[in-house]
Amino acid sequence: MIAAYWRYWGKASPDDLPAVARYHLLPYHCLDVAAVGHCLLRQSGGLDGESFVRKLGLSLAQFQSLFTFLLLLHDLGKFARVFQKLAPDLSPDLVSTRTAKQYSERHDTLGWLLWRDELANNFPAEHLPEPAHGYWNDWLKIVTGHHGMPPNEGGSTLLDLDDFFLDDDVDAAAAFVADAAELLLPADLQAPTAAQCDALRQSSWSLAGLAVLADWLGSNQNYFPYHDQPRLSLRDYWEQVALPAAERAVTDAGLAANDIAPFPGVDHLHEIFGYLSRPTPLQHYAATVVLADGPQLFLLEDVTGAGKTEAALILTHRLMAAGRASGFYFGLPTMATANQMYRRVGDVYARFYRPGQTPSLMLAHGARDLIDEFRMSIQPKDRGYDRGEASATLQCNGWLADNRKKALLADIGVGSLDQALLAVLPARHQSLRMLGLARKVLIVDEVHAYDSYMNRLLCRLLEGHARQGGSALLLSATVPASTRASLIAAYQKGLGVTGQDLPADERYPLATQAAAQVRTEACATREQVKRRVKIQHVHDEADVLALIHEHLAAGRCVGWIRNTVEDCRNAYLALQAELDDDALILFHSRYAMGHRLDIENRTLDTFGKHSITADRSGKVVIGSQVIEQSLDLDLDVLISDLAPIDLLIQRAGRLQRHVRDAQGNPADIEQRPAPVLYVFGPAPTETPPANWYGAVFPKAQYVYPDIGQLWLTQRALLAAGEIVSPGEPGQPGAVRQLVEAVYGDDAQIDIPDTLQEASRKCEGEALAEQSQANFNALDLGKGYCRDSNRHWDDEARIPTRLSDETQTLYLAQPDGEALKPIVEADRHGWPLSAARLGTYKIRDLSPAWQDRFGAAIAALRERYPLLEAPALVLPLLPIENEAGRWYAEALDGHGREVRLVYCAGLGVLTA
Repeated sequence: MIAAYWRYWGKASPDDLPAVARYHLLPYHCLDVAAVGHCLLRQSGGLDGESFVRKLGLSLAQFQSLFTFLLLLHDLGKFARVFQKLAPDLSPDLVSTRTAKQYSERHDTLGWLLWRDELANNFPAEHLPEPAHGYWNDWLKIVTGHHGMPPNEGGSTLLDLDDFFLDDDVDAAAAFVADAAELLLPADLQAPTAAQCDALRQSSWSLAGLAVLADWLGSNQNYFPYHDQPRLSLRDYWEQVALPAAERAVTDAGLAANDIAPFPGVDHLHEIFGYLSRPTPLQHYAATVVLADGPQLFLLEDVTGAGKTEAALILTHRLMAAGRASGFYFGLPTMATANQMYRRVGDVYARFYRPGQTPSLMLAHGARDLIDEFRMSIQPKDRGYDRGEASATLQCNGWLADNRKKALLADIGVGSLDQALLAVLPARHQSLRMLGLARKVLIVDEVHAYDSYMNRLLCRLLEGHARQGGSALLLSATVPASTRASLIAAYQKGLGVTGQDLPADERYPLATQAAAQVRTEACATREQVKRRVKIQHVHDEADVLALIHEHLAAGRCVGWIRNTVEDCRNAYLALQAELDDDALILFHSRYAMGHRLDIENRTLDTFGKHSITADRSGKVVIGSQVIEQSLDLDLDVLISDLAPIDLLIQRAGRLQRHVRDAQGNPADIEQRPAPVLYVFGPAPTETPPANWYGAVFPKAQYVYPDIGQLWLTQRALLAAGEIVSPGEPGQPGAVRQLVEAVYGDDAQIDIPDTLQEASRKCEGEALAEQSQANFNALDLGKGYCRDSNRHWDDEARIPTRLSDETQTLYLAQPDGEALKPIVEADRHGWPLSAARLGTYKIRDLSPAWQDRFGAAIAALRERYPLLEAPALVLPLLPIENEAGRWYAEALDGHGREVRLVYCAGLGVLTA
């Protein structure tokens, strides 16, 4: 007699899609996913099975078999009659759903419920010896939480098994588990200890990610076509169908491990970087420092031009060659910096692997089609389960379209730090991100650029990364001592090291290595990058404009970094009337991505390392903070609005960055006048009024609200008269000295009384931001469960940045009755038409706009998963008699109707 479990479907095709079979039997689908998990453990370089084995006290064979068996149970919830009722008329061969109740709980939660309340109590102890601390329950949370979040454990709402399952369903599930155990469950398992339970919780985040990935690949009909008849036994299907298909799926996805090349040594760094014939002192340190046993963190602080990126990549290659990692993720503060780093990494990453290997390189946003080698084709759609519960393939389709998530699974990923921070937030698929970071070196650039909220999230990420045995590299021009201490303490906490005092070390440049012990080493500085940048203060905007014209007339190129987009536009418009279009560039963050990338490329071509006199002479760029971080710009003259000292030091790195002759051509000896950083700000005074900064910068006072620190910045620069890189300890103008003169504890008492209120408010807000980060971040020590955070939700609702909550807009233009992207391109028109705007500026379309374009938007969302909610498609109409300008009617964050204007030259404007 055929087993009852063959009467349940696991995957089903939508009614409107032709299919050889309309459904896939549940036991076969469970075997598909288990087979993928089995192959991922054997093939993938992104998960170290042996490290899990050591932690869990199992043999490698036991661990692989145990994980495979438990993964087989991931869809136990689909035995629920309420789930089967979602596709009631597939076949008379399936169970009847006439008596089923309402489907009100997701099938992943139903699987956990079935295990907890029924199957766990009746499972033979000789198969899974049960300890008192719920070891197997923790495993079932891992595998049933395969749709990107842990199962609902009930909380204050008691879930009753009888509301979802009939007795026949429970019996069928139990029979399936028993037969599957005979096939896959390893023998001679010992009762787990409390230490093993703790180890499982520590490893649960990556294991849950592996379950998500296995379900994603195991749901691909291109490899696992539907079987609607039980013609093969569980064993025959496993051996003849599931395992061979899983091998192909994992290999084709680019997830198989690649062999690492040996590190060539300090005398042969040119084999990695063709241009690197003589390493800088920091690069020499990276190539020769003795690596600690196990995971470790490096914090590299050095001046601009010291080669921090190359040093980080050298250390990364050494860690990979030593078997500590299989790849890396490079997290940066902005999209522009990620784009440039992608190009730099793209030149060298293949040399980290042996010849013939095919490592994947990903960019963590959808700006350009840079990832064809890894991209899998869009999969056939499954029948949607219910509103709010997409099937695995529907999630995979949307996930494949949103290629930021794929960056963390690639061998090498480059993208925003935000994508890594989502690994420690209760965002759907965070476990997939955690899995992506496993066995990778996490590199974080511009550590000084993050606020209190992001820094606290970064600390939680470092803790989690250390927990799973990952190494990390942090890069910065310099960071305050307090920030340095908190980052290192967080990483050591993940290693289980607490109570260790960080050695005080004011030397600069400085390399810090943290593992069980913390070691510091001062690095020398090349003569070529030692420099003194004079500071001149300007207090009238008209004087700034006159200064720009003076230098342009002399054939120099000029940059003005402003603190707000509005101030950038105002300066641009003030200069536009007197300069040719090709002599003036406006660069900020509020463009459609395609237009922004064009501007970024034009900026790099005009002012980049390889630009010549003809490219740069007499030209000016007005930019926001997007040009202060990591962009390799070389400006003859630089002006900056008054900003915090660490940002001014960073901005000064764009000033005379490379060696040039007097005309601006690349040269061997610097021949330009000595560098000067002009700082535009309010007039200095010992008794500033409360609006001292806001009177000059009415918008920027909300970007940098700690006016006391801005006053300290101006005071420190006035006293020193220059920025000395790197400088000596205690030397006026030395980089470390300037930073501590603003952020050091002793400096805060010097803030004038009139500005103390603003500073105290900022201090309180910083503490509140840290508390908010602690509240939002996962409690990793609890393991993969709902109790790890109260706010499991979609990632769009869990911010990685408090100060920069934005809405992604996909700008559209009419195309007959339909809509098309504002940036027309052969491929990726919609990602290239994406812009970001603060949520307080736009929340939704106006009612009139929804009525006018609702049908066209709905049609787009059927075709393009990228445009599905919560993404906002913003239809634009041309403004009469204003060529190149478009408008839309929308609702702002308060629900008020607003008019948005867009043009490729100025970006998104609120009218």
